[in-house]
Amino acid sequence: MLPFLLLLVLPTQGAAVLTNVTPQTVNVGLTRNLQVECLFSTQRHPTITLLMSLSLYHSQDKTDSGLRYLASVNSSDEEVHANKSEDSKAIYTGRLNGDESFLRVVWEFPRSNHSGLYKCEVSGLNVTRKAVSLSSTAAVADAQPDNQHLLEEMHKIIKVVENLQARMNSTEKRVDALDNLRKLKSNEQNDIMNALFVVSPVFQERKYLLIRNQLHITAYLAEVLCGIFGGYLAEIDSEQEFLFIRDKLLALGLFSITFFGATDEKHEGLWINRHSQTAAQFIKWGPGEPNGGVHENCATFVFHTNDYYVDDFSCGGVHAGIGFVCEVESKE
Repeated sequence: MLPFLLLLVLPTQGAAVLTNVTPQTVNVGLTRNLQVECLFSTQRHPTITLLMSLSLYHSQDKTDSGLRYLASVNSSDEEVHANKSEDSKAIYTGRLNGDESFLRVVWEFPRSNHSGLYKCEVSGLNVTRKAVSLSSTAAVADAQPDNQHLLEEMHKIIKVVENLQARMNSTEKRVDALDNLRKLKSNEQNDIMNALFVVSPVFQERKYLLIRNQLHITAYLAEVLCGIFGGYLAEIDSEQEFLFIRDKLLALGLFSITFFGATDEKHEGLWINRHSQTAAQFIKWGPGEPNGGVHENCATFVFHTNDYYVDDFSCGGVHAGIGFVCEVESKE
């Protein structure tokens, strides 16, 4: 069962000020957008005769003491001012206009660090020109998708691609279908890829994808997920390639064990690449490895002492907290 996002709205002064979160359920890496709004109505709080500003704050640990400034819109210039150091990719909009006053922040493919407490703060003056301050809060909990839900979302992408490819057979729809297919692959699929994976720079016309979140996963499912993005479990052909993956991805320390594409399932002791079925060219075995015999037929990166090495590991068991690295052709 998936964890879910909780929305708690604690308004003051008859809901004159609201902190609104949409949607109420966010699965990290799968939800398209997270929107946080600060909304204010002068009709519901008529004592504020002059609205000065709306501000949003965020606390990842859900405590008031951890609140950090996100953005604000004020009456002096009616421009939205944002703390770009908090999140440079967020989209900020806002306006002060009586009952339609709002401040909005939107994130594409929200991540775990977008969870926590959000506070909306309204500042203004009453009829006697005394300062008035109102606030409300909303709490956001992150959710990690399980394997089944992850596959369902991937299958949706595949079906959309297949439908667009089928439409290409129709003369009158050919141009539109081609354009839609291109946009889907270059936008939606790339957005999802960047949300699910850490993407390396280009190395010898290839990119490498390290899954971001811990999943209960097998080597077989990892290969399927790589295939959805046009790739396969990484095939290490040289020490230079190994060092590149180590320095750009493994060194991030996201996982203690990480699958790549080498396996000896077909013939014990004969290590080949799962995708290409060619001989594995470079394997930097750790001390005493491989040692699992017929019970451990998949190669994994592991950290020993002060460097990364390769150990053999079970291919079919479901393991929590294990990562995997995909290899894809670079389009750049």
